Amino acid sequence: MARMKTYDPFATSGDAGDAGGASSGGGSVGGGYGINPGKATLLIVLLAAGILFIGLLFLWFGCRIEPGAGRCAVLIHKSGVDIPANDIIATRPDQKGILLDTLSEGRYFYNPVDWDWKIVPYVRVAENQVGILVRRFGAKPPAGQFIVPEGAVDGILYRGIIDQPLRPGTYRINPYAYDVATYPAVKVNPGEVGVVTLRYGKEPVQPNAILVKDGERGVQPTSLRPGTYYLNPFITRVDIVRVQSHKTEFEISFLSRDGFRFPVNGAVEWAVDEDHAPTVFVTIGDEEDIVAKVILRSALSMSRIQGSKYTSADVINGTIRKRFQDEFAQHITAESAKKDILVKAALVSNIEPPPKISDPIRAKQIAVQTRDKYVQEIERAQSEAQVAQQQMMQTQKIRVVLATTILTNAIQKVTKDQQVAVIGAQRDLDVAKKDLETAEKVAQGIIATGKGDADAIRFTRLAEAKSLKAQIAPFGDGLSYARYLYLLRVAPNIDSLMATTDGPLAAPFRSLSSFEPNKK
Repeated sequence: MARMKTYDPFATSGDAGDAGGASSGGGSVGGGYGINPGKATLLIVLLAAGILFIGLLFLWFGCRIEPGAGRCAVLIHKSGVDIPANDIIATRPDQKGILLDTLSEGRYFYNPVDWDWKIVPYVRVAENQVGILVRRFGAKPPAGQFIVPEGAVDGILYRGIIDQPLRPGTYRINPYAYDVATYPAVKVNPGEVGVVTLRYGKEPVQPNAILVKDGERGVQPTSLRPGTYYLNPFITRVDIVRVQSHKTEFEISFLSRDGFRFPVNGAVEWAVDEDHAPTVFVTIGDEEDIVAKVILRSALSMSRIQGSKYTSADVINGTIRKRFQDEFAQHITAESAKKDILVKAALVSNIEPPPKISDPIRAKQIAVQTRDKYVQEIERAQSEAQVAQQQMMQTQKIRVVLATTILTNAIQKVTKDQQVAVIGAQRDLDVAKKDLETAEKVAQGIIATGKGDADAIRFTRLAEAKSLKAQIAPFGDGLSYARYLYLLRVAPNIDSLMATTDGPLAAPFRSLSSFEPNKK
């Protein structure tokens, strides 16, 4: 039976013959087998590369943990030490179960044989919100304690509501270890205060006290001022009390001393004392309670007590309205202050009497007013007659006085004009005399001045003549002195004028230049 040939990838190129042949006698193999080193190395490299590639794929797709932005990874250990009974979180890495610590944003590689994981989003607490953590693992807290501290106490973590709240922000929290609930933050607006009540804390020293000491369970003595507060609602309760002014209008009635009922309308402006807001909240209540228990009750009690002091006639004619208003304001202010309510204004706007008594009394008042009106008119007429008579007598007196005054003024005027004329004539005479004397003095001055001027001119001319005569005397006569003056003026420029001595311009100079002494 013939044998099939097989291909050997490790056979060398020098091998010959039938790879599967054998001698007919069943003897030795007809050809030899060998290994190609180059091909074997290539195959090993390819096999190693494939294993490496598969390992990288397994590492990248099977072992990679990559939480994205705003997300974290919760690790679950598949092997390790079992956690204690009733525990749901592995607090140590060597324990089996859900690990407490999470992986933040980034890239991590864990063996999927030993580990599993869950990608969960971060916990976000919005603005004006507060987050409350509830720990789901740990030891059971002591009896009666449902609020646990954030950290361990004596190395023990307790499960329950954590006392410290989460403020607005983003937190990396393991959802298998903690539950997170959000509640509105406490916001106290301007014009308000927050009354704080501790629901959890130490027992008060005085259990029946209206306000407890700070830190004790109950209503705190200090209220919250305007602002935003991030408080744990399981520990702290805040009730908002408005401390700005309130206006309460009311309608009540009272019985007068004679048994008639009078409706009263009014208004009270009040406010809660800011420093005593906790006491008001505990002892009285909210705004409706304050109006019902303090404002209206004080107004009703005061109107009944004070209104019974007056008769219906007093109330109707308005004689006691101002007094009733003042007494009402004083009473309601004092009563409200005892309960820490500040009354800023109290007004009685209207007191309406019943018609069956108001009509007769009003008619009587109208009749009295009409009688008084007529009496006043008669008195006014009599007064006007007396005034008219007095005016006529006064007018006559004025006329007599006026005539006498006119006559007196005329005589005084004539006398005064005469005196003024005499004084004026005398003054004119005196002025004329003075003018005459002045004219004579002026004439004498002019004559003296003229004589002096003439003498001065004469003496000046004589002095000038003597001086000129003295100057001419050395020259003998006036012509010689004139020639001297001429030469004195011409000499500095003689060179330019006498450029030629023969010209006609030089003739006058030649005659003046030839000096002949005067012979006498």
